[in-house]
Amino acid sequence: MARPATASTKNAPGVGETGGDAVARYVRRLVFEGTLTDGQRLPQDDIADAIGVSRIPVREAIIVLEREGWVHVVPHRGAFVNALDEQAVLDRFALYGRFYGFAARRAIERMTTHDLTTLNVHADRIDNAANPSVFERANAHYLSALVHLAGSNRLIAVLRSTAQIVPGNFFAIVPNTMTIQKAGIAELQVALESGEATEATRIFAAVEHRHALEVIALLNERRRSA
Repeated sequence: MARPATASTKNAPGVGETGGDAVARYVRRLVFEGTLTDGQRLPQDDIADAIGVSRIPVREAIIVLEREGWVHVVPHRGAFVNALDEQAVLDRFALYGRFYGFAARRAIERMTTHDLTTLNVHADRIDNAANPSVFERANAHYLSALVHLAGSNRLIAVLRSTAQIVPGNFFAIVPNTMTIQKAGIAELQVALESGEATEATRIFAAVEHRHALEVIALLNERRRSA
């Protein structure tokens, strides 16, 4: 791998980020962009230089990245990159579908008419959003409200520990995903209003599968162009 760029504002820890957070974010981006590839040993000194941190935040990030599935650690040899292939993408989004499907099922069991009205407000904001940044915020608010209604601290913990496979604004980077998400949320609201838990879980699974296919198409296009 070519030596990563020297420390820059882009790579440095952002507001509320630790050095380890910045390292993990940087490594995810390198893997997604194909700069770091399957089986490659993580160049810890180069990464530390690129972020402008010591080796300690890099080691902290490796623990997080291994838990998320981005790397695996071989004792006395270092950390090595896991493949970001078609199956890895499909698996990750299938898990998202199950997590949010579980949230929808639990929310249906617990929510009041007022809660449904609140979700409708968030869904309308998603439908009206044309800018990816506005859309990302509206979508995050909707999903957060749904997960909150599920009332599961374990689900919240799992979602917090599951990093997005696409670094940055998913809807700005991956083509067609805003359209897919808008249609999915509209369908989901109908299922929630009808109390159709099985249909709600099916919708989430289908939406996340379509997102996975768009990510795979993007990765394949980048690899053909490399």
